[in-house]
Amino acid sequence: MNPQGSDVGEDVEETTREAGRRKRRGPLHEPHFRRLWSNSVAYYIVANAQRFVFGWLVLDGLNRSESDQGLVVFALGIPAIFLTLHAGAWADRHDRRTILITTQLTSAAVMVGTALLISSGRATMSWVIGAAILAGATSSIGQPVRAALIPALVKREQLFSAIAVNALAMTASMILGPVIAKLVGDQFGFDGAFWFQALLLGGGMLFLLRLEIPPHEELPPKRPIIHETIDALRHLRADRHLRTLFILLTMFGLTVNPAVMVTLQAFVKDELNRQAGDVASLLAVMGVGIAVSSVVVMRRGDMANKGALFQRAAMVGSTMTILMGRTTEYWQLFPLVAVMGLAGGFYINMNQGLIQANTPQPLMGRVMGLYTLVQMGLLPIGALSLGLIASQVGTGNTITGAAVVSLTIVTTTYIRNAELRRLG
Repeated sequence: MNPQGSDVGEDVEETTREAGRRKRRGPLHEPHFRRLWSNSVAYYIVANAQRFVFGWLVLDGLNRSESDQGLVVFALGIPAIFLTLHAGAWADRHDRRTILITTQLTSAAVMVGTALLISSGRATMSWVIGAAILAGATSSIGQPVRAALIPALVKREQLFSAIAVNALAMTASMILGPVIAKLVGDQFGFDGAFWFQALLLGGGMLFLLRLEIPPHEELPPKRPIIHETIDALRHLRADRHLRTLFILLTMFGLTVNPAVMVTLQAFVKDELNRQAGDVASLLAVMGVGIAVSSVVVMRRGDMANKGALFQRAAMVGSTMTILMGRTTEYWQLFPLVAVMGLAGGFYINMNQGLIQANTPQPLMGRVMGLYTLVQMGLLPIGALSLGLIASQVGTGNTITGAAVVSLTIVTTTYIRNAELRRLG
């Protein structure tokens, strides 16, 4: 018998179990990530409700055309083109908590002002465009900061799970944002839908006020924004896989994303003879699909061949979008958006995870500024372009055509770039 040796063995076993528990510790066990996530739920609900409510207001409230809807969505997203790169540089230099608090308070004020305009009967097309620009400006500044904070608040081995948990906040917003805004709007009018957004942003502030963020490890030298952005572009250029990934994201930002998030609303009204607000149910079903696949990613954590998973998800999403443009009945859209949502969870988690896992922390804000520019800044350009095309060839043909372009490009890349398939 060797009691001492037995004690050593038990200590080693206990240490191993403790290490396993630490390894399995989820990102929501990190208190400050949990606070950011809780705030993000409110923030993303409003972000998705905004795009829906502004489009609904234009199509049904002001009784304008799909090209006018595209113009307002363009106004909502156009600030991203001018502000996200600055926001990324600010995130790498300044107090990120202060930036989030300021932008969220400003966004709430814009929602209050828009609600007052509507209730007073002065919500003309010009006023709506102005409100959309201001709302888009606050999101354009806040979103890169929010995304850059995730790697700073969790351990590296928790990163992909944290991104998946964050994706659940995004998908909850896709489900809850348009649906609740529609219910509130039906009950209290369009102004009520904007009051709902203002109150939600105010409630989310409670989590930001308790958020603590680690200070920057190092500050970049003060230079013009173009030089700050060049650093991020050099990082992407040096990694050809990330460069290709950004090209694919750019393509999606101009085709499938605006086709589904914007043009589909006009398609439902013009070609399926439904109210534009009925697209809220479709977005909710899509959100459920994204949530399901995001849970899979969250539970599995670090997965192999993330590049292949991302591209396969993009191909499935493009195919479903092609079929959406060919539907003749409203109910036919539901299985298509459900499948697209299941693919969307892998699309969102894999592309953001690959970018953040391969970007050093001092560059994170600027790279996520570029990422936000691609995700947010291109959508309004795509929406405006597709709206103009739809006025000539019809919304269904436009949706299908945009998705055919996307499917062709991503399939070609998947076949020809084996290294990208094995990335991650």
